[in-house]
Amino acid sequence: MENFATDTRNYTAELLLSDIVNLVNKDAIRVLPNFGVGHGKGGAILLNCLYAAYTGDDNYYAEAEKLLEAAFKELNPSQYQSVLTSNFYLDIAEFAGLLIYLEENGHLSDKYETLLSQVDDLLAERLIQNIEEQNFGMSKGAIGIGFYLIKRSGVSLTALNAIDHLLNALDLAKEGNQITGYYWTCKYFKEPRVYTGLAHGNAMMISFFCSLYEAGYRQEKCKELVTHSVQFLLQNRMDSSIYTSVFPLWIKEAEKTTNHCLVYGDIGTAYAIIRAAVIFNHKEYLKEGIEIALLSLKRKTHEETFLNDASVKYGAASPCLIYNRIYQLTGITSFKQASAYWAEQIPVYAVHNNESLGFNSFFFGEFENAQLDLNFGLIGIGLTILQAISDQYAINKFIWLH
Repeated sequence: MENFATDTRNYTAELLLSDIVNLVNKDAIRVLPNFGVGHGKGGAILLNCLYAAYTGDDNYYAEAEKLLEAAFKELNPSQYQSVLTSNFYLDIAEFAGLLIYLEENGHLSDKYETLLSQVDDLLAERLIQNIEEQNFGMSKGAIGIGFYLIKRSGVSLTALNAIDHLLNALDLAKEGNQITGYYWTCKYFKEPRVYTGLAHGNAMMISFFCSLYEAGYRQEKCKELVTHSVQFLLQNRMDSSIYTSVFPLWIKEAEKTTNHCLVYGDIGTAYAIIRAAVIFNHKEYLKEGIEIALLSLKRKTHEETFLNDASVKYGAASPCLIYNRIYQLTGITSFKQASAYWAEQIPVYAVHNNESLGFNSFFFGEFENAQLDLNFGLIGIGLTILQAISDQYAINKFIWLH
């Protein structure tokens, strides 16, 4: 494909989506080195299945089948290629979760119970190591694996026992008390920090406990942990009129914080608070969460958002997806309108003279696979556009928005 930057004046969302899918299908097998959803062929499989359902064109299911066949050939851990933030265990959890999703939603007719049982055993064993290392992260730790095991806990005793072990470990690892609220120190990075957001912090923990609660598992314990985790966040707010954000990225002396994406920022943390408040019917927390989310709506400039590309994890797709999820939880039309606004901004970032339809990952621009994958590249952008124009094919469960 020739190098070009997108002419946003005459480029409809439908046309852009079509071009993205075709480019992904041209390059995915060559460029995406593993089977994961966030960084690998799993994301391309998801895109093709949803696009096939949206268009009614079974040729895209045929593309998904080719990608699925290629992904299965890469499941051997000795042949696994890690890229960027990926690791074998999270990728196998993502891929197995994808198979469950595609079967449940009628995109796959094959059954993969034997494979899923093997994945249960593998991840339950890995979970023990994560817990011993106090690695409770989303991308490379126990929580990322844990969300998959929740899906399996109703049919797999191995998964259920692993979830029980993880919840006990998280309960023991919590710090604080019922006056200050509960929090967890992230020990994944060289400098231990108490984060607030969906990637490493209390919002991540809240979302995980909410999913456990919804699965019907040890609900009183989940409710206790969620209630006091939200309490900790609300007790550590900043003055957004001074610091732009309500929450710091991690607990420290207050400073200007502009992040406005899935990985870091108020919108992800507000989503977790709102989700918890809805599940537990906590009116005060719901009021607080909605107020924080509404306050963030005015942030649209680069100085207020630090959005530098269109990607799912760090770019304009983030507020599009998060505000839509908050709208689903609250029914407040301001969030639906905000999601639509950010969907309209996605093509604005297609300004680069390159082979990726003008889009370019700000943080990982030198990596070809990052230009294509779900987390940082075209697959995620395409899935966001598809969700926005169809109002149907939601990708929430693949991007931490359960």
